[in-house]
Amino acid sequence: MGKRLFVAVDLDDPTRDTVDHLSRALRQESAIQELGRASWVSKDRMHLTLHFVADAGADTERLLIDALGRLGPHPPFELRFQGLGFFPERGYPRVLWLGVADGLDQLRAIHADLGRCLGPGGSSRDTFHPHLTLARFRDRVPRGRVAEMTAFPAVAGPSRIDRVTLYESRLSSKGPVYTAIAQAPLKAPS
Repeated sequence: MGKRLFVAVDLDDPTRDTVDHLSRALRQESAIQELGRASWVSKDRMHLTLHFVADAGADTERLLIDALGRLGPHPPFELRFQGLGFFPERGYPRVLWLGVADGLDQLRAIHADLGRCLGPGGSSRDTFHPHLTLARFRDRVPRGRVAEMTAFPAVAGPSRIDRVTLYESRLSSKGPVYTAIAQAPLKAPS
């Protein structure tokens, strides 16, 4: 079995603190508590994934590192979050996420640029919906019970994004452990 790899942008510390405060407030909401057991993303693991590869061999890892090295010019930008949502769009909601309000075009441009560098089969993600995962639900939750949560006032940022990082994710009983493998600084066209 290969490695679990993902390319992501990291949040700055003030934004992580804001999102962590938001997550703690959400956990106290009775509507969330009624949804059943959830695994909440800890502050130190918060990131926004651009590409994910579930079973990467050595060739795919080299391809990802090379893609970061060939990443086109993208200037640093600010990322702001607003609004809650749930995945998947149909069936039982499994993931609670925070939506992107500002920086969406920049994220999509970097995602597309990486996709061109990776070529077909370089990423397991068919569509790209930029979001920040807050929690994953372990129990089956009826969709009708989550509608009121999307009205919760959820805002965070801005977070300055100045690099893209390739991580390895190792699963453990205490949650995933992320190890940075390579980074690419964002820079404006010269």
